[in-house]
Amino acid sequence: MQTVYNYIKENPAKFFFYFKLVGSLLLFLLFFVSGAQPGSMLFKVLLISFILSVFTTAFWGTIYVNKEFEKNVARILLFIEFPVFFFFIFPFIPQNGFYLILPILSLVSIPMLFSGKDLQQILIVFFSLFALSSFMFGISGTVAHPFTVFASQAVIFVLVMSSVLTTAHTIQEMQEQQRGLQDSKIRLHSKTKTLERQLKISRQHAEVLNKDVRKRDIEIQNILSLSGQLKVKNDAKEVLMSFILTAVGQIGSEHAMLMTRLKKDNHFFNAYLHKGLRSVDLKKVRFYLDSSLIEILNSTREPILVSQIPREHLYMDEIKILNIFKNDLICPVFVKGNLSALFMVGGKISGAPFGKDDISLISIIANQTSFVLEQTQMTHDYREFYSKTMKAMLNSLETRYVYSRGHNMRTANYVNILSKQMGLSAKEVSDFSSGALLHDIGKVVVSDKYLLNGAKFSNSNYVLKEKILEHAVEGSKILKAAGFNDTIVDMALHHHEFYNGRGYPHKVGKDELSLGTRILSVCNSYDAMTSDRPYRKALPISVSKDNLRMFAGEQFDPEIVKIFLNQIENNQNMQRFRS
Repeated sequence: MQTVYNYIKENPAKFFFYFKLVGSLLLFLLFFVSGAQPGSMLFKVLLISFILSVFTTAFWGTIYVNKEFEKNVARILLFIEFPVFFFFIFPFIPQNGFYLILPILSLVSIPMLFSGKDLQQILIVFFSLFALSSFMFGISGTVAHPFTVFASQAVIFVLVMSSVLTTAHTIQEMQEQQRGLQDSKIRLHSKTKTLERQLKISRQHAEVLNKDVRKRDIEIQNILSLSGQLKVKNDAKEVLMSFILTAVGQIGSEHAMLMTRLKKDNHFFNAYLHKGLRSVDLKKVRFYLDSSLIEILNSTREPILVSQIPREHLYMDEIKILNIFKNDLICPVFVKGNLSALFMVGGKISGAPFGKDDISLISIIANQTSFVLEQTQMTHDYREFYSKTMKAMLNSLETRYVYSRGHNMRTANYVNILSKQMGLSAKEVSDFSSGALLHDIGKVVVSDKYLLNGAKFSNSNYVLKEKILEHAVEGSKILKAAGFNDTIVDMALHHHEFYNGRGYPHKVGKDELSLGTRILSVCNSYDAMTSDRPYRKALPISVSKDNLRMFAGEQFDPEIVKIFLNQIENNQNMQRFRS
């Protein structure tokens, strides 16, 4: 069926000719099955219909059969045939089953040739003429038992039409899937060819670069030694400045400049380091991230002369900047595939153009700059600040409160092991561990008369309990002000909440508590129970375990208690923190 459908779609004009030819043949056969006598009205009607069908078939076969399918002409020929079906032949042989083959043939063929509005229009005309003829000949009494005849024929027409449309739709969907698969195959083939070309080009570039490296060995060794300074923890800014000086000195340029985003929130690149640009107001030198200039650099991914950059779709201030640096060469610097900096090298003092060796050297400097930025840009400073902040806060707390020494570190280790055992992501493990390490930081603002009080921490001693518990709120304020993320701040704020919603300070419980807070609650309580406190000595491990079981579902998340106790009993790393 699909093969036939494909042939029809590829040769609609020929198919319409064959359809007309079969229709003429059927009319000819209708002479014999109708029993029409020469000279009778039926004989005359069938003869006229046959002659008309042969004429329209010959007309189409002579003019249109080998051309593009002319829908309008085909529609006119169909509109001639439909009245013949229903107003000439039908009144004489309404109950002759052979007659139905003619309109059924049309219903089968039409959806193969027409679609959309064209098909809808033709079907409306078909069924309208059928309904009109049925009404007229039923009223006039020409047809015996008109309702039965017309109803049965209508059902047959509708069923045939529905089947053909469904089949055509199914075949069309299959063809679309095949076309999709074929398109995917073509795209994959094209991608393979592209990759092969890119590989070939990359090999050629590698060969060229290898030759350039040999020719410029002194310059390269100089650059590699500069990048090697990172290993001895030289300041990244000094190394990058050395790169700029190398470009100016080796190439003989008037100036050089490195541009980057000085702040994460900046939506533009501006000057970070430069040499030889005293007369330029660098505060106004900006290239915007949404500029077409950035799109060009992202697509070329190699050095390009400023004079070759199209000025269309650029911001006016960018055009002014490019005019100032019209003799420069600009090289994009990528870090992990993202455009992170721009390296601009001014024209030569001698006035000579940039040569291949110059461009090669600038590309090497850009690659080394990328390495430096990747190793040091933003991340190093942030981590160092993060680490120093945590250490300073913990040292401040443990200096005042001797009972907290080791508690936060042990608790953080418990949380770290438990989080990993639960299959959490690396970021969650890191955040939860940091939150555990800093959860008690609010105690630095609690007065010693409460913090070091030897009275038992209990519901009956309400004032003492309330004052000490305030460290949760104060700690969250400190961490938030210091720039820690919401997960860590939340763990500090809610680590004294209870699973049943009766804790401090907001009386929230169950799923209202973050997973990190529920994990911390178990680990924190266990270490507190197994550690000395101003009002008691450390509890035995067995008693501490029993307490966790006893208060599971009330103070603690029962599932986390179950996992924690399993780890305490079977994971040696959990016990070594108490040694």
